[in-house]
Amino acid sequence: MSREPIQIWRPSLRAFGLRSLGIFLVTYLLLTPVWPFVGGIAAFFTAVSLCLVYMFVLDDFTHWFDHRKAKWTLTHNELIYENPEEDLAAHAMSLSEIASTHRRFFWNVQLRLSNGTAITMHYIDRPKIACQILDDAIAAQAIP
Repeated sequence: MSREPIQIWRPSLRAFGLRSLGIFLVTYLLLTPVWPFVGGIAAFFTAVSLCLVYMFVLDDFTHWFDHRKAKWTLTHNELIYENPEEDLAAHAMSLSEIASTHRRFFWNVQLRLSNGTAITMHYIDRPKIACQILDDAIAAQAIP
């Protein structure tokens, strides 16, 4: 029952930036039918404005602040979640509870648990690599 960390993940500002850029690009593309009527520059500034509204008015930036100090620590037997911004104590789950891992976009990792629930690791840098590391740790723990 070693608690020596194999890997530690913290929310990445780069992942938050990628998410913001993705939201901007989708907004910009959704404005494509309007371009002939308002012009490309106006569509660009409208997309930027809508993204800023989404980030600041609809609490996307607050979501980042809530998770920016979180830490996910992978040990040989457990995945431990700690966030000093939350009133909860550190939460540890056995690797045997994790049924599967999935990358969600380019900034989140979703853990499917054996009881049917899902947990999201927010703003993880390089989530595909994180999924591979988690899958390898789960497979190594499953071997007797």
